Amino acid sequence: MKPKFLFVTLLLCLLGGCSGYPAEKGLTKARLEHKQGRALYNINGKLFVPILYSPPFSISRSPYGEDGRINYSNFRDAGIDLVEMHMELRNAWNRDGTLNIPMVRHELISVLEGILEINPDAYFQVRVDFHAPRWWLDRYPAEMVHYARGPIDFGTTNDIGRAPNASLASERWQQEADVIVKQFLDYLQTTRVGKRVFSFLIGGACGSEWTYFGYKQEPDTGDAMTRRFRQWLADKYVTDVALQQAWNDPRVTIATAVVPDMEERRYNLGVFRDPQKERRILDYYHCHQETIESVIDHFTQFFKENWPSDVLVGLFNGYLFSDNDFNSTGYLYFGRLLDSPYIDFFAGPYNYNYDARDAGGTSQPRSLVGSVNLHGKLFMTEQDRITHLIAQSRNNETTFTTDEQSVAMLRTNFAQLVSLASGYWFEEFSGFPGYAPYVAHEPLQEYAGNFNSPALMSEIGRQKRYYDQAVHHDYEREADVAFFYDFDTFYYLAEVDNRQTREIEYASNNWLTADAYRSGVSFDTYLYSDLRNVDLSRYKAVVFGTTYCISDEDMVFINDQVKKDGRLVIVNYAPAYTDGTKLDVRRIGKITEMEVRPIKITTPPVMTILGNHYGLEADGSPGRVPVSPLFEIDDAGVEVLGRYQGSDAVAVARKKQPDYTVVYAALPLRGPGMMRKLFREAGAHIYNDADDVVIAGGGIVCVATREDAGGPRTIHLRNGKQVELDMKPGTTVILDEHTGEILFD
Repeated sequence: MKPKFLFVTLLLCLLGGCSGYPAEKGLTKARLEHKQGRALYNINGKLFVPILYSPPFSISRSPYGEDGRINYSNFRDAGIDLVEMHMELRNAWNRDGTLNIPMVRHELISVLEGILEINPDAYFQVRVDFHAPRWWLDRYPAEMVHYARGPIDFGTTNDIGRAPNASLASERWQQEADVIVKQFLDYLQTTRVGKRVFSFLIGGACGSEWTYFGYKQEPDTGDAMTRRFRQWLADKYVTDVALQQAWNDPRVTIATAVVPDMEERRYNLGVFRDPQKERRILDYYHCHQETIESVIDHFTQFFKENWPSDVLVGLFNGYLFSDNDFNSTGYLYFGRLLDSPYIDFFAGPYNYNYDARDAGGTSQPRSLVGSVNLHGKLFMTEQDRITHLIAQSRNNETTFTTDEQSVAMLRTNFAQLVSLASGYWFEEFSGFPGYAPYVAHEPLQEYAGNFNSPALMSEIGRQKRYYDQAVHHDYEREADVAFFYDFDTFYYLAEVDNRQTREIEYASNNWLTADAYRSGVSFDTYLYSDLRNVDLSRYKAVVFGTTYCISDEDMVFINDQVKKDGRLVIVNYAPAYTDGTKLDVRRIGKITEMEVRPIKITTPPVMTILGNHYGLEADGSPGRVPVSPLFEIDDAGVEVLGRYQGSDAVAVARKKQPDYTVVYAALPLRGPGMMRKLFREAGAHIYNDADDVVIAGGGIVCVATREDAGGPRTIHLRNGKQVELDMKPGTTVILDEHTGEILFD
């Protein structure tokens, strides 16, 4: 055994397993239980729907002040007994490697004790983060993350900036974090409230969401990552000769290879990286992503194995919608984590696109929930859309002003939960830094919390009671359309300081599905790597979103197994443009079955569909940069559906075959009207012909109108019934999927 590992093992024994904190009997036992198609919590033999209250970062987290008592009492009275609380272990990480027990009691144990006094039936999810403390970073500077954009900024604690942090590639940090986590778990077991812990949310890196520290600053060029990169290259290439051939560089060796700098990260000729010329940076980003995956794999297993009772373990992960900088942030390894035996649930907030968060918005989860469910996991949404009780907006979302607007928003959120068989926690923002009333806080009831009004808490209570009953019925996901997105594609997109790539990503990842929500159809979202695992016979249409890297083998599968049974297949922008080894426009033609050729447009591209004009609109405005490569359809055998504005060049076309139909959009497809037309002709059920948000499944149909839209609506249920509604602008109606009865009216 190597000396450093022997030292860590002995320290774990002295400070952890032999710490003098014997585990108290009677710990809670918790696991996921799948009942009639839904994932529920089994806590000590009793089933709970996955709905929690979470005030971990707000002033209202304290149960000893008026605000905290109000909020915890409100949610107790609404029937929600599951509460999340946060522990930042760096605050209790002593310089000698021991756990600061008084600090743990102050930050966590006493808070949970106070909550338990208010609600004796409470069970706890503990969100644990183990950033390295500042003294540790000062002691081990060689273990820190470094940034390609510039030196570490020791004057900031903003993890999106160039803040001092331990590199996720640091073996020393991981080993010493094991020691402090082990002590924490051992101590927590001995407490009365520790016996009520049913779940751990493991937080790490930027925002505790496992996005790499300083991702916009292009990490990680530090010593720890350089060591890991060289080991990664040795594992992949074995010899210097193989590495030199792959990188087209006769001077490089495994022992001297370094992480790419900013000049190389910026190098590109357009939206794509060329695998034949930029293998070095592709290799680095694969190493970067796998580093995050390995840390997650380690700590999820560590928590499972060091808590002596059945416990749930989950983390934030799998963000796609409204994300960017995919190569440097993380999540491209998500497909591997879906199969982890140590992970029970994944979590994420709502899409930050304004079409998701404005009044009448979609409340779209940020992850591919279809794949989470397919792999037997649970998806938990951080319900962080802000109500009218918090005066400020965040991330440009609408500031609501009335109970009615906030109730409408909560209903759309709830419709996503029910239809996707998922869960969520109510995130508290009262007193959150930057949100009223953080600066001038008064412990008055009207300022007590994000949900503290009779109307909101009444709505939350009704929703909880409804879902408690709904889970006794079979879950049916009434979706006719499946969307597939490929995380591996992002390796081949030149993201760094590249506006055109950002435009394409945003249109494909956000506007494509945003318009689908308003097409009147119900749809599922999956990871492309699950294509062979999904029962495609359920779907009338399959849409390939950001799927620009497709292997020859997958091409055969799509052509043989997806294109059949009368199915509509929609492909977007540059499907199959690369197989991971080269860029080749001819491969686009093979999957679209159309003659496709490059086209040069020197202005920001806009396409015209059904008389409407659609740019790429990365930030809510028309596309503002030219894009390369662009493609046009030059095929006399297609039906033209859209053209590039200002020219006769075909941007969207359809080709019908005897047993299937292919639609190719050379920019990501836009327009609820066009989607509605295509989906209806493919045989998909259309619930609503207006451009309202539709969410259906799990026994409900939800319709949400924008603030500038309202009036008569005819909702078509699958059983043939029609429901006539007169909807006000900015409202949400939830119907029973079978009877058409209005719920929560």
